[in-house]
Amino acid sequence: MKEDYHIDLEKFPLNRFKKELSESELIPSRKILKEKINERFEILENNGIGNLQDLKVSLKTPKKTREFAGKSGLPEDYLLILRREVNSYTPNPVNLEKFPGVEKETVNKLKSVGIKNTAHLFKKVKTPEDRIKLAAELEIPEEEILELAKLTDLSRIKWVGPVSARIFLDSGIDTVEKVSEADAGSFYKKLVELNQKKKYTKAKFLESDVALCIKVSKMVPKTIKY
Repeated sequence: MKEDYHIDLEKFPLNRFKKELSESELIPSRKILKEKINERFEILENNGIGNLQDLKVSLKTPKKTREFAGKSGLPEDYLLILRREVNSYTPNPVNLEKFPGVEKETVNKLKSVGIKNTAHLFKKVKTPEDRIKLAAELEIPEEEILELAKLTDLSRIKWVGPVSARIFLDSGIDTVEKVSEADAGSFYKKLVELNQKKKYTKAKFLESDVALCIKVSKMVPKTIKY
């Protein structure tokens, strides 16, 4: 996938990753990531890991993860969860029909020309001119293309899935740039109030989760122009 869709993992140093893990409130299944964190990250560094791209490559597959465990002496179960965490910084594209509130007819028109997910759409909506052209070609209202462009933009942030992207958009913090400039406390409060009103999800999220989204969003390329 093109570099301008995701964070450049080469520019995400290992020590920053360690700091973010140390400061995060992890769910029980991820708490292993904080165990012996200084010792384990020193071992990673001694094995040539300097940034998240190095780590992603070294743990690319379960087989490579097993091999790295044997080479480094780090527990395989720890490395598998670490692998999952690293991969979360470059989220998979979202199928467009997964976003709540999107018109089915619009999704079908986009599918008819091979635009099935956010990675496909991303290439077609980077500028206002791109969006006007796409709307005219497929006879889709420009405001619907803009909405999907913003949902695509938001879904590039770590942990922002289709439902979260919809809540973010409805809150008015509707682009990567706006998320990167948001205040965690007031943004969190707005999201909770909106979700209580519209009942998009029963999943609970913490202010620390929102703060992490804001941190990570600062590194997501501001590629889509408004």
